[in-house]
Amino acid sequence: MSLDRNNNYILKDKAAERYFDINDALLKFFELFKYNDGDDRATVIIGGSFLDMLLDHILLAFFPENENEVEQLLRFDQPLGTFANKVRMAYCLGLIEKVVKDDLKIIGKIRNRFAHDLYASFDDQSIKNWCNSLRWHEISLMMSPPSSATTRDLYQVGVNQLVTFLNGAIGLGISAKRQVRNNY
Repeated sequence: MSLDRNNNYILKDKAAERYFDINDALLKFFELFKYNDGDDRATVIIGGSFLDMLLDHILLAFFPENENEVEQLLRFDQPLGTFANKVRMAYCLGLIEKVVKDDLKIIGKIRNRFAHDLYASFDDQSIKNWCNSLRWHEISLMMSPPSSATTRDLYQVGVNQLVTFLNGAIGLGISAKRQVRNNY
């Protein structure tokens, strides 16, 4: 990424490649994350996994262009290898708001429950409570969900609004991109 003479950001090299990758991934996500269609477990895993990928892209956009060092941090066995740690880092860097951080943590709990409990469902009281506590969609849409909304509806709307926000936060990461310091 670089600036032109008018201080506009120009994506090039890896940044441009990531931009097109995320757009392709968004299309795939919306193809797979359909309302009233598909298995609840698949819906939860797809939603959580896509948010995890967006967090990767936010951090990649913000961190300096040092592919080896940055990708090492994001490996599964490294400091930013978990969903929770990516959420925490994005929040501490000021790339996401507190309510977004809180909702992402809830989505992580829901994803973990579905991933580790064969009997997990949107009928489970703890999952219902978690979905009912999602707030970003109410703030971003400036309305409360209708009384007819199911727990799955709350999850899917919550995830979709987080996807929209995080996709925009990639631009914030780009505009605040860190540079490698070469001072001796």
